[in-house]
Amino acid sequence: DWVPPPPQPPQSRFEPSDRQSERVAALLEALFPGWKPSSEGGNRLVLLNANASDLLPLRRWEPERYAALAKRLLAWDAQLRVVFTGGPSEAEAAERLAEEANDPRCASAAGKTSLDDLLTLYHFADVLVTNDSGPAHFACLTPVDVVVLFGPETPKLFGAVGPRVHILYAKTACSPCVNAYNHRTTRCRRPVCMERIDVDAVFEAVVAAFARRRGG
Repeated sequence: DWVPPPPQPPQSRFEPSDRQSERVAALLEALFPGWKPSSEGGNRLVLLNANASDLLPLRRWEPERYAALAKRLLAWDAQLRVVFTGGPSEAEAAERLAEEANDPRCASAAGKTSLDDLLTLYHFADVLVTNDSGPAHFACLTPVDVVVLFGPETPKLFGAVGPRVHILYAKTACSPCVNAYNHRTTRCRRPVCMERIDVDAVFEAVVAAFARRRGG
């Protein structure tokens, strides 16, 4: 009998045009004067997406932990640059998080990018850290390593697909608590599943992603 082949990761890729690359390079230069991508021997770049859809805010890792992660990364590598991303409605919150780092090597691009710009930004970046949300999936169209934080939903069904996806999931007894069968609703008011993911674990995942990139 015929046996279907196992599912394969999608082969779709996003390749920015020269114009798109120039526009995003100009944005990064405005944020960090003298900036050069790591591919040209310049600065390594980590993107932090602290946002998730308002439809399920329990998926958000605490903003304070994103700020702490930014500080930890900047202390780890003097050549590193950190950029918070997000849409126009998230720009103010992202700007506050960038300011908490109190370091000129950390800035916000939230509200300053179109979807094409964001995908192009992923091309320039080395690692993206994100909640379980759309950017995790979009980033799989690009070469960036993606560290995805899962809690109230299961990565077995909703995890991004790609060779550079690295999922952190605490696997608490109550998780997953939302799915299509309960209309993605939950009585949970304290996402212990996200609280169990600490800054150390995410920092170590980012460091490991950089090590894999060096190894090819």
